[in-house]
Parts: sequence; C-alpha cells; structure tokens
Amino acid sequence: MNLSSRVLSRLMKHQIDTLPLGEELTLPFYDGLSLVNIPSTIAQLLDAPGFGKPPIDTEILQTLGGPYEKIILLLVDAMGFHLFQAMMDQEKDLVWRRYLDRAVFSPLTSVCPSTTASALTSLWTGEAPIAHGIIGYEMWAKEFGMVINNIHQSAASARHDTGGLSRSGFEPHEFLDVPLLGPHLLENGVFPTTFIHSRIAHSGLSVMQMVDVDVQAYINESDLFISLSDYVNSRNGKRDYIYTYYSDIDTLMHQYNEDDERIRLQFRAFSSIFEEAFLNRLSDKVARDTLLILMADHGSKKTPIYEHFDLINHPDLTDCLVMQPTCEHRLPILFIKPGRIDFVKDYFAATWPEDFVLIDPEKAIEDGLFGKGPFRENVRERLGDLIVVPRTDSYLWWSSKPNHMAGRHGGLSREEMLVPFYALPLRELF
Repeated sequence: MNLSSRVLSRLMKHQIDTLPLGEELTLPFYDGLSLVNIPSTIAQLLDAPGFGKPPIDTEILQTLGGPYEKIILLLVDAMGFHLFQAMMDQEKDLVWRRYLDRAVFSPLTSVCPSTTASALTSLWTGEAPIAHGIIGYEMWAKEFGMVINNIHQSAASARHDTGGLSRSGFEPHEFLDVPLLGPHLLENGVFPTTFIHSRIAHSGLSVMQMVDVDVQAYINESDLFISLSDYVNSRNGKRDYIYTYYSDIDTLMHQYNEDDERIRLQFRAFSSIFEEAFLNRLSDKVARDTLLILMADHGSKKTPIYEHFDLINHPDLTDCLVMQPTCEHRLPILFIKPGRIDFVKDYFAATWPEDFVLIDPEKAIEDGLFGKGPFRENVRERLGDLIVVPRTDSYLWWSSKPNHMAGRHGGLSREEMLVPFYALPLRELF
C-alpha cells in the first residue's frame, strides 16, 4: 500500500508556529511519523511490550499486519525519501519497484539534527535527541572539557583516534544512560542481532548503542547478504530482530551528491546483490513470518562548495566565538563570548540575509525542535548560545581540512529530513 501522498501532505503541513523557520523547511514529526517511533513499532510487531516513544502512526501501523517471528531492518544511510522514490522511478527493474504493490510505503522524518549519530541513537533508544543527549556529529561535552566526536568517541580535534575518550574516563554505557532496545527485546524473548561493516562494527557509537546485541561483521555487499540469508534460514522458529546497517551511499553522497551517477549505480548494485544473495536464497518457511523494513537515518542536501561559507573568511565572526561551532555544518551550534550575541546576529543578517535562521536554544527546547521531554539533564549546555538553521544550500565550514563535501546533512531541508519507510512481508514473494 502506497501511503506516500497522504502522509507527505501531513508532514509538509507540520509546523511549529512559534519557530520562524518557514514552509521550505521540514520539522521532525515526533508524534508518530519519525524515527523515534520505530523501536516501539518493532517491539509491537514482534509481540513484545512497547519501548520508548509510542509506535508509528496508526494509519501506517494498521497496514503492517503481524505479529511476526522476525523483523529485518535494512538501514541505508543517507537514502532520503525523495532519492529512494527517484531511484524507483528511474530503475523500472529495481527490486523495490517490482514489489512496491506488495509493500507498505510512506515517508517519515528523521530527527533534529538529521545526522547519523543522533538518528541511530534514536533507533536504539526510542527517544529524541533532547532525551538521549547525542546532539550531532560533534558536541560540546562539559564533563570532559572538550568538543567530542560522537561517532569515534574521541576529541573532535583528534584524527584517527577512535575510542580515545576512554583515556579521559569515558564509559559508553554511563554516557548514554537511557534504556536500550537490545536488552528490552532480549528480556522479552526476542534475540537482537546486527550486521554491520567490519570497519565500524566495534566503533564507539556501535558499542554504546548495541548492548546485548549479537554483532555480525561483514566485508562487502556479497558477504552481507549471503551471511544474512544463511543466518535467517538457520533461525526458523526463533524470534529475531535483525538490524542491518549499510553506509556506502552516505560515503558517496558526501564526496559527490545525490545527482551523481555513482549514487545510482551503487544503489542498483546493492539492490541487485540483495535480491540475488538474500531474497533468492531465503527459505520460504522462514519468509512466511518475516517482515523486511528498508529505511534511512536521514537524507542528503546538495551543497556546492562556496568560499563564502568558510569561517576562515569571517574573522570578525570567529572572534566572537568561545570555541569552534559544534553539531553539523548544516546545523551549527555557536558558543558566543559574553556580550557578543547581538553582534553575531547582526553579522548573519548583513552577510547571509537569505541563507540562515538563528534560533535561541531555549526556544528550540521549549518548542520541541529536538524532541519532547523528559529532557536529559545536561542537554542544555550542549546547545550553546545560538542554533544556526540553513534555509538554502548554505552551511558553515570551520574545519582545518580542505572543504570537499558536495553533499551534507544535519539540517531541516526536505532532502535531509524525509526518509523512506518501505515494509515488505516476505511471504508476499512466495
């Protein structure tokens, strides 16, 4: 059932009247149409108690059937809703297009910020960033006296130092002190497993999120889908949640952008191997009680490289900052010297009059931009003095490295915020 038109209309109308962001931006829809609603949906479809925020909106949930013995969540990093839809339109023989009439298909929203560290943490906690506290790729952590990298769990200034925070007393499971989906499922008779690339299988973020989860590392697409089919076929009669994470689209998107032919070819190859190595090898006995869900953590925005957005060219602005901006280039958080906030606001208005909206963090919290409470105790200090929201293809660049990113995410554009929800009961294939 294709619910895209009806749900998309609801998402486009969703605004927070007290936040002056404009209709061109898309806000997270935490009340039933966002990533925070997926964990409880998974639990309910596996006949387990709810977890975190309530499940996905009834309009979608009632079409999914269930309960199921197994759910496979195939998460394709950066595969935004519009890009996924365009892929199906362009590639008539794509497996997702061929089975569309047997699937449930709808857009959902990511979280704010629309980035992997925050979004995946929501998928393992059932909570929005305001509650789990992982605010973006890089984040001010007062308790460690530094800006940290939430993916690598190292100082943001460090390079090639995965897990380096452990030398400062960092304990991943104490830092993310909210309930996690893995233990919840295990306590209720569902075995959680993840298939994740070997280069990140034991990264700081993965270790922090995947408590009580059996980690299966893979090397490439062929290894992933043959191993996945073998695993699923061996688990007949057992209740499983199988989370599968694929990041190559995101990697290419940053280097090029979604218009580049490499993206289309990579997803076509991924989909072809998925069909041949997984679907065609799947036991019909197992398939009868398995639901496959394809979705993404966020989308991506085409961002041409403009010197105008490089902070090295704006010393009067950087002189007002206590430290480098944090979070994301498409959602910078500014920490400003006392008495300089009005100057910063005036500087943005004069320099980039059409490109950014500046939001007071207190207002963003009050109006639910980062989710609804209960709020994590120290989340306010992580949100700085001003939140910079891009309106166009704008961003701020502050890294000492050359700017090479043709595609980015983290912001509130439709391309970044809308993700696909494609649910296919595998019995429909037999």
